[in-house]
Amino acid sequence: MDGKRLIVVFLFAPLFFMQLFFAPMAFSSTEKELLLDKLYDQVGIERQLNWIHDSMTLQQQQLPLPDDVVDTVNQVVEIRYSPDFFRSSMKTTLDEALSMGELSRLIRWFESPLGQKILRLEAAANDPANQVTMESYIDAKLSQGVPRNFRVRLVEELMEALNAVELSTELAASASVGAQRMLQEVMPAGDAQPMRPAQIIKAQEKPHIRKQMPERMRNIFLYTYRSLPDREIQQYIQFARENAMQNFQRGQILAIARML
Repeated sequence: MDGKRLIVVFLFAPLFFMQLFFAPMAFSSTEKELLLDKLYDQVGIERQLNWIHDSMTLQQQQLPLPDDVVDTVNQVVEIRYSPDFFRSSMKTTLDEALSMGELSRLIRWFESPLGQKILRLEAAANDPANQVTMESYIDAKLSQGVPRNFRVRLVEELMEALNAVELSTELAASASVGAQRMLQEVMPAGDAQPMRPAQIIKAQEKPHIRKQMPERMRNIFLYTYRSLPDREIQQYIQFARENAMQNFQRGQILAIARML
């Protein structure tokens, strides 16, 4: 082998080995993308977009704001929080939060009969059209007396396993800060008030939100899973404590907090 050919070999050898090294990673990345898409559609994560729109949309009768400010905020909400943006943002954060093994575990569990049943119950409970029915159930049944003690303890155990109170508090506080920031962006220059840093506002609002959250979440859980036998709630608790579900829950909340 002459000198020139030797130089060429040394120049291209690193590229060859880099291709060998990164090829499996590229394949894994594509496979993970498919798993993220499957989980996103399987669980119906996009339903949470309705909650964002409801939380960020202003009602003229509730706030003493000019009509044009309310209209502008609501138009920005619709444009900014589009389904494509939501899907892309959510998948990016879940990609960080979940390993390939955890994604596979989540998909397998949600494909199980119990996983499918829970998805149906949660979809029904989160349907905006069902809000009145849920509130009526809470007012009519839960305000007059809660189910047996063992059932309440199971539901509270599920809430704890899913970290429902803390994550819901974070979500509500993030939405409040996001709404204030959005309003700040569209207010006329002379009317806008200086806004404190988002983390300070969130830290100040969290204690008030958290105070009301346990009872609220308990009532929602008692309504949502009212048809599940105790045995199936116990199975759900066991799954909720796994790293896959823990990371999935945190990842979803983090993704929405980042968007807001």
